[in-house]
Order: sequence, then structure tokens, then C-alpha cells
Amino acid sequence: MPGIAVAVLEGDEILHTAAAGTNGRGGELTTGTPMRIESLSKSFTSLAVMQLVERGSVDLDEPVRRYLPEFELYDARQDRVTVRQLLNQTSGMADEAAPDLYEADTTTLAESVARLRTAHLVSAPGAQSHYHNPNYAVAARLVEKVSGQPFADYLDKKVFEPVGMHSTFDTQTADQRVPGMAAGHTMAYDRPFESDGIDYFAEGSGGVVSTADDLARWLVTQSSRGRTSTGDQLVSPEGIAEMHRPQPNADGYGLGWYHAESAEGPPVRTSHTGSGASFGAYQGLFTKSGYGVAVLVNHGAGLTAADPGVLGQNLLSELDPDIPPLSGSGHGLRNDLILTALVLLTLALGVRGVVRARRRAQRRVNRSRLGTAARLLPLLLVVAAVLSVPTLQLMATGRTAPYSLLFYVMPVAVVWLLLAGLAASSVLALRSLHYVRARRATSDNKP
Repeated sequence: MPGIAVAVLEGDEILHTAAAGTNGRGGELTTGTPMRIESLSKSFTSLAVMQLVERGSVDLDEPVRRYLPEFELYDARQDRVTVRQLLNQTSGMADEAAPDLYEADTTTLAESVARLRTAHLVSAPGAQSHYHNPNYAVAARLVEKVSGQPFADYLDKKVFEPVGMHSTFDTQTADQRVPGMAAGHTMAYDRPFESDGIDYFAEGSGGVVSTADDLARWLVTQSSRGRTSTGDQLVSPEGIAEMHRPQPNADGYGLGWYHAESAEGPPVRTSHTGSGASFGAYQGLFTKSGYGVAVLVNHGAGLTAADPGVLGQNLLSELDPDIPPLSGSGHGLRNDLILTALVLLTLALGVRGVVRARRRAQRRVNRSRLGTAARLLPLLLVVAAVLSVPTLQLMATGRTAPYSLLFYVMPVAVVWLLLAGLAASSVLALRSLHYVRARRATSDNKP
């Protein structure tokens, strides 16, 4: 990987912070190097809402529209969506029923909420869990309206400053940079390639930029039941417990935190991952052992990239034998080399198909049209399969991922898929064109 920064805690004590690698801009990565923390940002948005709850300005179980009338959906059930359901991801909103989440024309929370007017709910409010970033954009906009100040200013004054997170910033879009920030990367062939990823609106759900040093202080505040290292009570112990507690019908999700085992198994921890196109992060409080860990990397998520959550647990496994190590992705170079072989094979087959298209079409002129169409069907299926990959990904995971984003997650695989689609469509078009021309010529030559 290009660079990594970590912080390890025991209880409310910072045991160690360290960094290694490059910041991608010609210097060393340090524990004070800012990096995007992606969806770890949700824990900050949740805390901002909880502060308003404890001041009596917001009730978690009241409808969102009581505080944010501009929150409108193309669904009559919009009036039943509560503030709690935004934070625990059970509002009923989901990627499959939302406008394009990766358009770059949205730059404010107000615009982000306004775009939801064409969205509908895929389940009744409170009934099912659907991890959906706009839930947190709406929550951040609610903070703006109730507090009367921009969300970034609120976080800076009410959260970052009291915790001592002086190198942490809130940003609106995924391509926004802050001073001293590391460069992002995409992984391929076990090597990092500098990349900014794609631009999209991220505030509220994934807009925070932070450092390992600052996240260490943040986790101390979480472990200390809301009390910062300087003695300020950011929220009450009950508020922290409520955010960490798994919510009904939320699949282990609390309010901006998970409280469950990882995807690969035990132990139970209070945690959150952050996965973006060019950066990744993890924060975890292992409640039984008392250890905590934060990991930041300046490369994005990927099928062959190191997972920050796995790295974090493996660090703690060296301290506590009750925390088992996890297996990493591994075989990144091997997998990309196999995919490269498929790229070359597909290219060769595509060129061969284009060269032979006229000859194969002419052979079918006097044969059954149904049989001819059947021979073209495999090419059509390849094109359909390539076009349907984002849809299949949405069906399998519930998360939107257009090809523009998938490229950063699995660049070599996407090159192969797109080449396969281009080759199949080219051969299909040429064979169809030559077939039609050959039949017309045959008809014209008949007496």
C-alpha cells in the first residue's frame, strides 16, 4: 500500500500512534497527515444530532419533517420517517430508489435533500435496514436548520475543537482537498496508482478529513463515555450508549456505529468502516478487551487492496490473544495477472471476430434466419451481461456502484469487462450488417 497511519488505545489511554509509507506527494506519511475517512464521518453526524437531542432541540422519535419541512419524497410515507430512522439506516430510503448518487452537480446539503423529491421508500419506515448515504445528508441538513449554522461550522465549533481535533475538516464533495492532505490511490498489480477517484456529494455521510492523531482523541472520547481528553462532556454517557447500541431492525447498526462482529467473525466490537475510491479508514472499539484502533490508508477500496478493518484487528491480535487475526485479501498480483490474460484473450478473440465477420455472415445467407439469430445470441448475452453489472451489483449488495466507481475498486476487471462488451458488440454489429447486405445482394441477383 502507499501509506498507512494508525492509533491504538486501551480504555481511555492512547497507547501508540504510528505511520509508514508515502503521502503520495513526495513526502512521508505521518500520524498528522490528513486523509479522507469516508463513512467514519457518519459517527460525527450522529453525535451532532445527539447534541441537539440533549439540548431539547430535537427528539429522535419525532418525524424528520417536524424539523426539516423541505425533506420531501415521492412517497406519502415521508411523514413517518423519524430522526432515529435516518441515523440507524431504517428510514426505508435505499440506493435502488434514489436519484443518481454519484452526480457531481450537488454541492450543498440543501441541494442534496432537494434531489430526494423523486425518490421513494422501498420499505416502511423502521421496518428494514438499508445502508444509504443520503440518510446522513438529510441528518446533516437537519443539524444546519436546527442549529442555524452551516454544518461544517457546527462540527468545527461543537465537535472538532472540544475534542482537540485541530487537523480535522468537513468537506462537501469527494474531490475536495484540505492543506497537507495525502494523495489518494487506486491499487492494481499490487502497486498504488495516484488517483482522485470520482467526484460526488459526500457531506454528512463521508465528508470528514482527519488524521490518526485526531481519531485517537475521538476514540478516547467514545471510550470515556462522551468526555474529551480536556474534560469537556461532549454528550452524556447515555447519549454515547444510545449511539453504540444496536437499533431494532437495523442489522447491528446503532446511530452512526455498528455493534456486531466483523464480516469475517468475532469478536463483537463497536466500529465503522470507511471505503472510498481513493482512501479507506476504520475505527473500532473492542468492548471486551478495552482496546481500540483507528486505521487510515491513502488507497481506496478494492478486490485486491488491503482492508483497513482487517489491518486494525490484526494489529490488536498481537496485543490480545482473544482477538483473532483475520485473513487479508491476498493474491492481488496473481488475480490481476489472470485478469490481464483474460484481457489479452478477449482482445485477440475480438480482433478475430471482427476480421471474420463478413465471411461468417455470408455463410449464413441461405440458411435459417432463426439459426442465424441463435448463433448471434451468445454475443448479445455478453453485451447484456456487461451492461447489467452495475444492476447486478446493486441487487447483490444494495449499494449503487456505476462503472465509473467500479473502475477504482477493480480496475483490471473493469477493463476486461468493458473490452468484452466492446468486442462482442462490434462483432455483433458487423456480422448483422454484413448479413443484411448479403441477403439484399442475393435478392437483387435473383431473376
